[in-house]
Order: sequence, then structure tokens, then C-alpha cells
Amino acid sequence: MKKLLYLFTLLFIVSCGDDDPVTTTPDSTTTEVTDFNATGTLADQTPAEAKKTIYGKWDLSGNQRQMANTCTFNFLEFTDDVYIMSFIVSGDTESFSGTYVLNTAADGTVSSVDLKHNTEGVSSTIATLTDVVVTETNDTLSATFSISLNIPTGYEDYEICNGLDGDYEVDKEEPMTESTTATDDSNHAKLIRTWNFVSRYQFNEDASSEWFQDPCYIQNDEGEEDTFIDGCTGATAVQVSISAYGTYTFTWTGSNQGVKTETDVWEWANESQTIFLVGEDQLRITIETLTETSAIFTEDDDQYEGTEDLITYTFSAN
Repeated sequence: MKKLLYLFTLLFIVSCGDDDPVTTTPDSTTTEVTDFNATGTLADQTPAEAKKTIYGKWDLSGNQRQMANTCTFNFLEFTDDVYIMSFIVSGDTESFSGTYVLNTAADGTVSSVDLKHNTEGVSSTIATLTDVVVTETNDTLSATFSISLNIPTGYEDYEICNGLDGDYEVDKEEPMTESTTATDDSNHAKLIRTWNFVSRYQFNEDASSEWFQDPCYIQNDEGEEDTFIDGCTGATAVQVSISAYGTYTFTWTGSNQGVKTETDVWEWANESQTIFLVGEDQLRITIETLTETSAIFTEDDDQYEGTEDLITYTFSAN
């Protein structure tokens, strides 16, 4: 895995009935106050209301079924435009991400939530949530819902997780402190969005192609990427989604190996919000420039002594 980020994005799709779908694309340049404490029953809510209700990171790690297939849920998170569904499979973290669809009944209220996955241009539903209810008790937010999984064949690491169908009751994690206090013009507010990878420069040379080839490498038993997959075509797009709950998600799309998603955690390294840390290794990322539509980051690594050797990443946002 190359250093720096691990994430994804697309569009937020709202379906208003089987015969009359309506697609809306979030305006990532628009900043609005997020309600981290929204509650309600989705079956009584409009899509706009339901989107606020399910927003956030839901901890499924403590609500597991005893399974011989060694797959358990980790968490399910909804941002403004994408979802992240994370499993623990044989001790390793495996994740899906993509768009989600709010299906509506005849009266315009939400009947279910579909989690979509796009592979080589074909979109499929890999999970459906129904009977979603979010409540607050003693300052703790919790949700109950039923989930039906339909992870397609070809995803060998995930297929065994289809046995996790059923009813769940889970708690909502607390957002980052900065998420509840950030002003519209803060770096925190600008950073929380989905970013499209533009370029990567190392040693003053364009090294962007290395990132696009990431899905073409497999790891050996020591977790090191060392084998190129014969006939593999690289990704055509890489996205990084940075969430208000400290989740950092990378997604590679367009490769003939399917969609690759990796998740990690992030946090600020200083009060001025000019440096953030990624992963357990606390990789330092310095913000060189940051607006609501563009970002330039440099990777800080002890092995580099001069600024000319730093790795520079450029991203854009819609």
C-alpha cells in the first residue's frame, strides 16, 4: 500500500419509486450545519430527513453473531454522499464503499436504503436496510434495523459475510470534537468531503501512475505488495473520502480487478489544523493549500531530508 490516504466517492442517489427515479448530486462546495443528533423512523421521513438521520458512524463491532465463517461486522458509516461498510474477515479489515439509495413508498416516505456497488460500469445492490429507527436515550444515539446482504460472487474475501443477515441494534459513535466546533472557513470544514486524486510527485517526477496501478498488486504473507497480477489494468480514478467521524477512505475504480477500498483513521496533529495524521503509524500529512474545491498535501517522512524529496499530492473536489 502506497503511503498517505485510503478512501472514495460518487453521487448520492434518491429513488422516488421504482418507475420515477430522481438523482441528485451533492454540491461539495456548499457548507451547511450538520445535525449529528438527528433521530426518527425512516418510514415516517422524507429522503432529505432520512439522510440526516442515518448520517454518521454506526458501531457494529459489539453486536456480532457467532459464525464459523470468521466474518463479523465492524462498522457502517454514512456521509453526505457515500457509505462505508466494514467487516473483519479472518482478522483482517475488509471494506466496501459506494453510493446509497433511499427508496420511497407511494407517500414519499423512505421504505429502505440500498447500498450500491459499481464494478466495471455495472451497479448492483450489495445490501438493503429496512425498518430503520434512530432514537436517543441518556445522550446516546442508537439505531435498530434489518439488513439483507447480497455480496456478489467474485469477492472471495467478502462472500462469507452474506451470512450476517438479520436484525441489529447499534450505537452511534461520537463525531470528532472539531466536527462539532468547526466554523465554515476552518480547515476542518474544508477537509471533510470526498477528494478526487489529480497527481502525485516524488523526487520532482510525476509518480501518479503508481497509484492507479495499486489494485494490480497482491500481498504476500507478510502483508507486503510484491506480485503484479498478470493482465491487470490499473484504476482510472482514485477518490479519498475524509469524514467528520475520523474515517479515512481510499477507493480505486476502473480496474479490471474490480473496486478496491481501504479504510483507516485520521486526526489533527496541531490546533492550527495544518497537519493531520493518518493510520496507526501516524503518517504526517501537511496541508500546503486547501479550499473547498482543491487541495495540495505533502507527505512528511523521516527518510526525506530535503523538501525537494517530499511527496506532493494534488486533489480536487466537485
